[in-house]
Amino acid sequence: MKTFGIIHILLFLILMLAYQCVSAQDYVITTKGDSITGTVKQLVFGPDKKVQVTKADKKKEIIPIFQVKRFSLKGEKYQPVKGPNGYSFMKLLKEGYVSLFAFQQENQTSYDGRFLLKRDGEGTEVPNLSFKKMMTRFFDDCASVSTRIDEGTYGKKELLQIIDEYNACIVGRTAEHTQAATTRVEQVKKINSWDALEEKVKGMADFDGKTNALEMISEIKSKISRSEKVPNFLVTGLKGTLPQPELQTELEAALKELN
Repeated sequence: MKTFGIIHILLFLILMLAYQCVSAQDYVITTKGDSITGTVKQLVFGPDKKVQVTKADKKKEIIPIFQVKRFSLKGEKYQPVKGPNGYSFMKLLKEGYVSLFAFQQENQTSYDGRFLLKRDGEGTEVPNLSFKKMMTRFFDDCASVSTRIDEGTYGKKELLQIIDEYNACIVGRTAEHTQAATTRVEQVKKINSWDALEEKVKGMADFDGKTNALEMISEIKSKISRSEKVPNFLVTGLKGTLPQPELQTELEAALKELN
């Protein structure tokens, strides 16, 4: 029993080690969407930066910076970003609507510089001087964050917190816009059915209650456009004024949109 248990433990450890080796393997993702796995090395000498990938068969492939979308090196992710000194490979530190990168400053080999990049393409170096002024302006599309920076509540030491709150602000605003757009689409769909009923009623010869029916239809459309609940008495009253068989198809279709 002891031997059986030891064998299973050894097998488990071997599998875990193999998994870690595979999962930690470097890779390059090209702008075409190809994924190349192997040993990755940056070639930063000369005017044109490149990435070299040594594959399992020992063949080497060199990829220019503008053909690289992202690559992983020793578990850290890098991607081309246009920074203070043109395009270079920057290390991704924090990802979101605004991402934080580390970059090599001029004549430096360490990644001491910090760069912020929004998904809409706007980017800026994180300054040592004039942090309040530049960051207040950079984050001005989220008033709550921009105000805290301008008032001095947030400084450079709170950069990660600033990024988290800003990204949450953008996500929340996007969700609100999405919900508003969805609501508007639903409103238009509902109103279209009531428009069809309204046109059918208008096209009919005069009958008792026609004016009242059109007024009630108009009131229901107004309530739908304001996302207000349509009271039952209004629906009941409308049904009572439109008993004509030729109106029932449009009436039922319109009433169905209230459910």
